[in-house]
Amino acid sequence: MVKTIVSAYHCNNYDRNNVYNIVEKIVKSFGNINDIIKPNSKVLIKLNLLSAYTPDQAITTHPEVVRAVINIIKKAGAVPVMGDSPGNLMHGIENIWKKTGMLQLSKEENVELVNFEACGCVEVSIQHPTIKQIYVTKAIMDYDAIINIPKLKTHTFMGFTCGVKNFYGIIPGERKAEYHKLAPTPKDFSCLLSEIYRMVKEKLLFTIVDGVWGLEGNGPSLSGQKRNYSIIAGSQDTVMLDAFILDKLGIKSRNNILLKPLREKKLGNTDLQNMIYVGDSATEFNFTKTKLPITKFLNLLPSSLARFVTKYAGRLFWVKPYIMEDKCVGCLQCMKSCPAKAIVKYDDDKKPIINKDKCIGCFCCHELCLQKAIEIRESFIAGFFIKNEKK
Repeated sequence: MVKTIVSAYHCNNYDRNNVYNIVEKIVKSFGNINDIIKPNSKVLIKLNLLSAYTPDQAITTHPEVVRAVINIIKKAGAVPVMGDSPGNLMHGIENIWKKTGMLQLSKEENVELVNFEACGCVEVSIQHPTIKQIYVTKAIMDYDAIINIPKLKTHTFMGFTCGVKNFYGIIPGERKAEYHKLAPTPKDFSCLLSEIYRMVKEKLLFTIVDGVWGLEGNGPSLSGQKRNYSIIAGSQDTVMLDAFILDKLGIKSRNNILLKPLREKKLGNTDLQNMIYVGDSATEFNFTKTKLPITKFLNLLPSSLARFVTKYAGRLFWVKPYIMEDKCVGCLQCMKSCPAKAIVKYDDDKKPIINKDKCIGCFCCHELCLQKAIEIRESFIAGFFIKNEKK
């Protein structure tokens, strides 16, 4: 078995020089930079820009980590380009670029920002139980190579989002919600993510995780709580990198729902015994006290039972989003993002409501609400399982 290098260093803040030095050390651990990043190549930097959040909210990739990668690409004689497909475009992509600090970074570093929706899309066949073809942004084919910069966060639907999950952003616009409906359980969705990762794997140079500040609890957006993980980590094998981070969270990679299909399809290494570690003492990175999402127990259910729970269990066993009227501003982003069309608005002067019978529990509404107006509630029986899972 080929050994995989994972490199990680402590980083408590986003000091520009310190971040650059750490990222450079990580990249150098993979070998000669000019052998990894080819001169004159055009390199697409895949950001994590969920929506219009500021860098200090710890929801999107921090500009200073991106700046470090940009300068390393330039140093290698290549051309960097930044891009993503955010989930909430209610106020336009320019607003997201400005709020996340990417517009300013683009101007300062003279680097092009690309909107994946504007690049056009192509249909690709995949191997999935319920989805045979998906549309992905043409951007992943227009550039010579890809560098991935995800944010370290918890995730209400998947439990965890980092390197592999970040590539769901190559799905353009509202099609993200469509595929959520066709892959309604975490296991179904993990299989979809593995197929998406397969598409980018050949061009992917490496992944750098921005874990200086991230989220715990009910991430990946405003309902999560900021946490200073104090880590920047990287690897040329994104699957192994996710396995390493999960291990630090106290979650064994063999039990993780996201990594299982990747391991089965031999798309990456998940056995930490096959890892070559470089960096600060790995034992010092211990995130086992991280608050995990309230929905964590759903990821442990067998796929058939999970489908039953998400679709048919109804009044007995459910974990569903709930709209809090006092916080809702009536923007209807939740309604637009709902793949199951379970969110409705019956009256002009009333707030939208969620039909629990139609809700598939993907939590897209919770993820994309900019007002923190959607909380997660559970039935009595589900609450019993959640409390016991926490013990």
